[in-house]
Amino acid sequence: MTQAALMSRILDVDKRSPLGPVRPLHDRDGWLADLSVDQTDPFFFDHPLDHVPGMLLVCAMADLVVVGADIPAAGRVKAAMTFRAMAELSPELELCVGQIEDERRTVRIAQESTLVADGWVAFSSADKPVWPKRLAGSGHPPAQASLVHRMRPENVMIGDPVVADDQVTAAVVSPAEGHALSGRRPGVHRTEAVVEAGRQLSTWLPHRMGGWSLDTQMLWCGVTLDLPVGMPRSLPLTLRWQTAPIPADRAKFRFDVIAGGDGVGDKGSVVGSLIYASTVMRPEAYARLRANRSAG
Repeated sequence: MTQAALMSRILDVDKRSPLGPVRPLHDRDGWLADLSVDQTDPFFFDHPLDHVPGMLLVCAMADLVVVGADIPAAGRVKAAMTFRAMAELSPELELCVGQIEDERRTVRIAQESTLVADGWVAFSSADKPVWPKRLAGSGHPPAQASLVHRMRPENVMIGDPVVADDQVTAAVVSPAEGHALSGRRPGVHRTEAVVEAGRQLSTWLPHRMGGWSLDTQMLWCGVTLDLPVGMPRSLPLTLRWQTAPIPADRAKFRFDVIAGGDGVGDKGSVVGSLIYASTVMRPEAYARLRANRSAG
């Protein structure tokens, strides 16, 4: 994409995005930008961290993708990102949206010579669907903040999960207006907010159902998503997980995304899926890892 074409679409980037100026790749199709980390951000740095959180990388990459990709008004987004290394708070990271391979745009995040994350994203268009009707139901109390590794109540993105009939369900809580994940398009669920809801459920489950202690360090290894584009914000969304044993050292979860339900049970229609993978470390092992990284 040329510089002129990029500049014509630069306003598509969320005004709150931490991305620097977007520039085209010189030798091939694609575009890139630098990411500066703001440790005062009340969502991404909900609590003190010694590294760049994975959701900041996901959201920044999403901001970069929308600059040059053709986003359909209705259709689907499929994407995957694998985290290869822990991103440090400095220096800046370079995010790149690359050429199309097998109908997918490649994405890559690097910090100097270190590959931090890579993956792909693809969009497909479709006729605007008839969304399931909203079922009557009461509001859902939020999940316990400590179980989803949050401190600020406004950053909890799932309702308190319900365990019944060999499955766990949790309502997706839409962020308030002005929140980092409140969305680019008024009245529409932001994809990154749904991804964060799934990430929080993938954190809650090992604590509540896997016996992992609250001081356990969970290192995000990857995420894969298949979601509709343009879901109305008024449409209730629920995440559902079929119960299975959770290992002591790692976790992988696949969630159904249900639209139009009441936040519990099977009511509603399955419209998408989310997959999360993570590993676990005890605090002392994590401290050694970070100390070795600093020494290196």
